[in-house]
Amino acid sequence: MDRKTHQSKSKNSLAGTRPHWGTLWRTVMVATVAILVISGRVASAETAPIKIPLELANKLRPAITNEGALDTPFFNITQEEITISTLKGRGAVLNFWATWCAPCVREMPALDRLAAKLKDKGVDVIAVSEDRKALKKVPPFFAANKIENLAVYYDEKGNLSRKLGVEGLPTTILISADGHVSGRVLGVLEWDSPDTVDYLAQSLGPK
Repeated sequence: MDRKTHQSKSKNSLAGTRPHWGTLWRTVMVATVAILVISGRVASAETAPIKIPLELANKLRPAITNEGALDTPFFNITQEEITISTLKGRGAVLNFWATWCAPCVREMPALDRLAAKLKDKGVDVIAVSEDRKALKKVPPFFAANKIENLAVYYDEKGNLSRKLGVEGLPTTILISADGHVSGRVLGVLEWDSPDTVDYLAQSLGPK
């Protein structure tokens, strides 16, 4: 065998065992790009802000929490004390209202429906009456208006509403499951609209 023939066979033999670097490089690049795309999508899903409904955004104001607000008591139908700090672990839509307030009366059925929709999502709707002699006025009002998903709560002498900067009725305070008072809603709202229900569940409920 001459020298040229030997060299030619050696090259062909090496070529048969040499990895296809071009193909391997393309495979690595495709895999890398796929990982980056998937990671980006996951990151975007985790960090994407929750879209707030327009009607809610128009009426939402910064929270006011004066000193001692989180520990200022309000009361249930058995006159037991409750504070915002004890609500931690579940979100809360804390509505201040009164039976003599026409806008409050108008939005109460929507809050009642909202309570039913959020109950299993870790968010409670708490309607706190500012009525004098609330225990005599609120139960018959609820019965007459078929309010079935809201419990009776009242604010003794308006102490809690003052601590939370409530200037008029209705005012609703949004509280996240970690106990953070995130904002105030001034005036009547269509509380049980699908967009609003989704927003409240995502923004206030347990993470």
